[in-house]
Amino acid sequence: MNKIIKAEDLTSEEKNGVTLPFGRTWEDVESVNFQYKKDGSIVNYHVNYKYNCDNKGVDIVDRWQLLTGKKHSKAYQSAKKRSGISSETINSARSALEYINNKE
Repeated sequence: MNKIIKAEDLTSEEKNGVTLPFGRTWEDVESVNFQYKKDGSIVNYHVNYKYNCDNKGVDIVDRWQLLTGKKHSKAYQSAKKRSGISSETINSARSALEYINNKE
C-alpha cells in the first residue's frame, strides 16, 4: 500500500525512518511517499523536494551541467528546473567561464 504524506503532517517516528541526503533539511521536503507491508511496516519511501530559487538543493553536477551542457538536452533542462535559475544568469556565468578560459 502506498501513502503520500505532506512534510508538515509527518510524525516523528516517520521522520526518523527517512534518511535525507547531505545538504537537505526537512524544510526542503514537500512530501514523502511511503510503501507499507500488510503488517504496517515501511518497505520503501521516496522523498519529494520543493523547488527553490536560492540554489540550496542544487548539487555540483547540476551546476556543471548548467555551465557546460547542451542547452536542449534533457539533463540540462532538468538541472535548470531544479535550480530555478534564469537563462540570463546561466548565460552570464557561461560567458564569464569562457572569458576565464580564453585568458589562460
